[in-house]
Order: sequence, then structure tokens, then C-alpha cells
Amino acid sequence: MKSPTALLLDKAINRAIQYDQKALKTLKPHIGKRIALDIQPIGPRLHLHIVDNGIEVTGAGDIEADTTITGKPTALFAMASNQHIAGLDQVQIKGDAGLGQFIADFLKNLEPDHEEALCDLFGDTAGYHLSQGLQKLRQQGQQLSNSLKRNLHDFLVHEDRSLIAAAEMEQFLDDVDDLQADVVRLERRIKTRMNQDA
Repeated sequence: MKSPTALLLDKAINRAIQYDQKALKTLKPHIGKRIALDIQPIGPRLHLHIVDNGIEVTGAGDIEADTTITGKPTALFAMASNQHIAGLDQVQIKGDAGLGQFIADFLKNLEPDHEEALCDLFGDTAGYHLSQGLQKLRQQGQQLSNSLKRNLHDFLVHEDRSLIAAAEMEQFLDDVDDLQADVVRLERRIKTRMNQDA
């Protein structure tokens, strides 16, 4: 019997694979490979077995794996999402490192067709309209986020003056470089005068 964690992961991964047309083709060269996922410090050990119709996730067992990936949940998440987070990059891969990287990239690049999934769940018409509504909502959320970022930046740079504008900073750095060059020239002149007087 599968553990709740293995059951949840198995359903989530295979549901995503079901709605991503490229996923099974990508997995095909690796059919039969086994990956052990050891979640530290006390977490479950999971086995991912690549089969012809997806990835079978099971709990701990005496199954020999081609690759063992060990790490804390946060480090494994950072690896799967391709984000470098300081202090969280303590993932160890033993065995076939290429297979370990493949499975991380595969899971990160899964692109299930959400519209198709919604159509299967709610019917074609309702699923389509729900998908379109969610897509518009996501776009509007992104536009709102971008607008808030721009407005906050403008306020902090131009109104509140808490931050320095990029052009002002560049001008300041250019002035510092000019001042440094002037100081070097002045030092040379002083040394030249002192040598002439001596």
C-alpha cells in the first residue's frame, strides 16, 4: 500500500503528464529507470519508476535505484524549480547524475493543458469558458502586479526620494571617477614640484 505522500505525488505527476502531450515522448528513452528520492532529515524515501504510461511513485522499499537524490524539501524544491536559493543547494545525487538532472528538468518543464483538464472535469462548454476566465484573471493579475511595481518604483524614486534614479547614480559614479582622476593628476603635480624644489 502506498503512503499518503507517495499516493498524492503519483496522482499529481501522472495527472500533469496526462494533459501534457510532449511528456510521454520525453520519458520514453528513460522507461525502466528508477529514481530514489530521499527527503531529509526524517522525510519519506520515495521511488519514482519511469514506466510507459507515466511515472509510478511508491514508498520505501528494497528497490535498487539508478539514481538517488537526497536533500531537504526546500533544496529539492529549489532544484526542481531551477532557482538558486542561498543555503538551499545541498542536494546530493548519487548514481546516474544525468538521470537525476533529467527528472528535475522534466518535472519543472511539465506543461499540462489546463483547458483540456477543465473540459474533462466540467464539460466542453463550461471548461472552455472557465479556462478563458482564469486566463484573463491571470493576465489582469500580472498587469496589476506590474502596475504596482512601476508605481512603487516611481514613488520611491521621484516622490519620496528614498531611492536614487539610475541616471543620477550613473552621473554620481562618473563624477567620483572624474574626482579620482583629478586627485591622481594633482598628486603627480605635487610630486613633480617637490622634485623640482629638491
